Amino acid sequence: MFKPDSSLMQEIDQWIEKNKEAFVKDLDRLVAVPSISVHGDDTYPYGKECGRVLDEMTALAAGYGFQVKNHEYHCGSLLVKGTGDSPRRIGIYAHLDVVPLGEGWHNPPLKCTQKDGFLIGRGVGDNKGPGICALYALRYLKEHGIELKNDVLVYYGLSEETGMQDIEYFCRTQQVPDFNLVADTNFPVCYGEKGLMRADIERKIEGNLVSFHGGSVVNVIPPKAEAVISGVSLEAAREKLGDIEGISVDRDGESVKVTALGISRHAAFPEGSVNAIQELSKALAGSGLLTGSAAHGVKAVAAMTSDYYGESCGIPFEDKESGRLTCVGSVIHAQDGVMKVSFDTRYPVTVDGDEVVDGFKKRAESLGFAVSVGELSAPAYVPLDNPYIPVLSEICDCVQGKHYEPYTMGGGTYSRHLPCAIGFGPGVPDAPNPFENGHGQGHQPDECVPFDMLLKGLKTYIISLLELDCML
Repeated sequence: MFKPDSSLMQEIDQWIEKNKEAFVKDLDRLVAVPSISVHGDDTYPYGKECGRVLDEMTALAAGYGFQVKNHEYHCGSLLVKGTGDSPRRIGIYAHLDVVPLGEGWHNPPLKCTQKDGFLIGRGVGDNKGPGICALYALRYLKEHGIELKNDVLVYYGLSEETGMQDIEYFCRTQQVPDFNLVADTNFPVCYGEKGLMRADIERKIEGNLVSFHGGSVVNVIPPKAEAVISGVSLEAAREKLGDIEGISVDRDGESVKVTALGISRHAAFPEGSVNAIQELSKALAGSGLLTGSAAHGVKAVAAMTSDYYGESCGIPFEDKESGRLTCVGSVIHAQDGVMKVSFDTRYPVTVDGDEVVDGFKKRAESLGFAVSVGELSAPAYVPLDNPYIPVLSEICDCVQGKHYEPYTMGGGTYSRHLPCAIGFGPGVPDAPNPFENGHGQGHQPDECVPFDMLLKGLKTYIISLLELDCML
């Protein structure tokens, strides 16, 4: 049972108020780096920009008297040793890589803009802002001379958005903490994450479809898709497609370009989004403009992307612990006679991943596609009777001034690669968004977070470290 110390709470509030301008300045240094994880080289496994953002975080930490260990640019870790005779280890995890910037920003994507109580910029919420929260939690303890009996390790990853090879490397080569807090979710406690399957479907095509492209990363629902068709007049294309909302038709040399606009969201949370690949494939399939096997291929894509819950892909699983499966066809490349579509699937915590693979393969192969599964990651699950969960939940309620229920989710974080790990803020499920639909969320243009929410997250981390240190 958590019993708040009013004098400690007041002291933390005063320190945060004093240092919040420095918080924004430090976060701005990280946001300025376009740290999009790519396939790199032996020196920078995830590209030079990811290396540069780790160097920036290392410099920030050094300014506050900490040393970040660079694990060959796969990730970094900041360790504060405990004073106990047999210290255990608490881990806090954040990542410094971000999704591509995308189009349609109203604010500079590589600047931490402070406006009307919000911080705006790529990574302010996912996940550089939480990374600064973790650093500042340790800074508070250090500046107040508070020594914990247990170790605290803060992890900074560089390929969370592109497969989490960073955390796999860390777990292979380093001591993994005993209890782990992943600062990449909402409060109070995410105690379960759905399993993850990522798969590509591919087939040969012939006909008048010159190209069809949409999406850039598999875990983001694409806001735009384009197709180029030959042998069709601009007038004929506009007659068939011109009245469809969200579809535009233009000349592309001697061919015709058809563009569909959608609304982007994270693939694990598709509600409220519009998948531009589905919009374009549905429009083209119904137009009669395509010829040859390309017409069949596009029709199959339209069918397999027609819902977000696996029914159209032969995998309509759900359970009471984590709800419905989600399945999104989020990246398509069709050119030079080959069509390839990538799917992001999150399956319930009690479902066997092999059943998901088998159902998906059966459906895709029936439509003429070959299937390759690139990633199959088991669910993460910590039972609710774990003794840390109620205490951490009570701390969250105390800081937030309202009650939130522990939950499971479809999003994938480092938790699924760690023993005894939970998602732990700093978001809240009812956080306001000042932007129109399609803007303001973690993988959208104008990504933003309420500044006060991050500061409450920082306060929660400070108190939680103190409480966990007593419990471990």
